[in-house]
Amino acid sequence: MAYDASVESVRLIESGLDADPIRLSRRRRFAAVAYDVHGYAAATWFVRRGHGTFWHEIHTLAFQNGEWSRLGGGGHNDDEDGLADRPPAADMLGALTSTGGGSTALASGSYLPDRPQFVSYAELRVAREVAVVDLGRGELKPAPRHGRLLVVWRTHPPVVRALGPGGDGIATLDLAAGNADAPKRGLWSLRRYAG
Repeated sequence: MAYDASVESVRLIESGLDADPIRLSRRRRFAAVAYDVHGYAAATWFVRRGHGTFWHEIHTLAFQNGEWSRLGGGGHNDDEDGLADRPPAADMLGALTSTGGGSTALASGSYLPDRPQFVSYAELRVAREVAVVDLGRGELKPAPRHGRLLVVWRTHPPVVRALGPGGDGIATLDLAAGNADAPKRGLWSLRRYAG
């Protein structure tokens, strides 16, 4: 069963995540993984079961003329649905990584000339040690069980921080510079942002 990306994205933005998806099956063919809204820009992430693979699909949206409209998106396939419990940082490339990203151009004439003409996003993955993620704009998001999040922006890529249960900084990811630094507990990773 396919899903309507525009309808499901708007539903996700307006209502949030209904439940923590455990696994996909023959009966449950798609699930919302993550979303982020910042001003008039948004991104949604769904995983869809395909024939012998899982499709991770990210959609970008803009709030224009009183409603959310889908701009486009991208994605990738994987052997896993990505909904399993998040691993410890030692099993990843660090406590906080960016696994991909992209941007979509706004329709011509839908923006002011002095404003950025793109909606950009980064896919984030956090380890088991992370309790909360600071998206770099004064907004904290709890780390989901599966550890996958999105961050969206229109102007400058944010600096994202992973925080432990006590609020201590575990890792920092500067999406503009494309690197991560984890000064505590010896965790460190380097990821290039692809957007």
